[in-house]
Amino acid sequence: MQIRGIAHRGYPVKYPENTLSSFQAAIDLGFTHMELDVHLSKDGIPVVMHDDKIDRMTNGVGEIRDYTLQELKKFNVQEGEQIPTLQEALELAKDRIIVSIELKKTQLYKGIEEKVFQVVEELDMVDQVYIISFHYAALKKLRKLSNELELGPVVNRVKRSHFRQLKRINAEYFAVRFDGIKDKHIEWCQNNDVQLVAWKVNEQDEMHFIKQNPSILATTDELEKYKAVIL
Repeated sequence: MQIRGIAHRGYPVKYPENTLSSFQAAIDLGFTHMELDVHLSKDGIPVVMHDDKIDRMTNGVGEIRDYTLQELKKFNVQEGEQIPTLQEALELAKDRIIVSIELKKTQLYKGIEEKVFQVVEELDMVDQVYIISFHYAALKKLRKLSNELELGPVVNRVKRSHFRQLKRINAEYFAVRFDGIKDKHIEWCQNNDVQLVAWKVNEQDEMHFIKQNPSILATTDELEKYKAVIL
């Protein structure tokens, strides 16, 4: 049975976040969605990692943008894995799980929007992904690239201006930090055919709130705990 929810960076409680093993675990548990984060290597390849530096997750140091893909692949992530490319992650996910791609630090990477969209398009996965970002300008660029690609802003707190932004880019998703969500936001999204996404939902009381408000799509690190509450 599928679990309606977003596996945040895969299953980071049990596997190294944003790795192929972490994504595979989310797929195996039956989640409908998984989330990953993207940066660009020095040679312009979209790679999957949350931070813009490799220090926390690998045996190396420095910024992702200062290494070519070949150089990045020489570093080990925890438990001996490599930093995956976006292409590798999407190939694993194709026809198995919907992928939420978050563009990180877009101001650091010239052309990241075009390069990420190119990977998605070449794999024929436009209908199996959606792209989110804190950076509204990046979403505007993506909308110019494609009318079919599903998009959504990420915010900590909802402002009135966000609803205008959602309309301008014809957003299908709106990712809001869990404690920033109010009843009026839920109602607005329902009335405007926008999928409200809550992040992160890791506590049982939060999970029960999601169960009582099934229109919300929740992002979680605690996949098995979430599964036990939702089913």
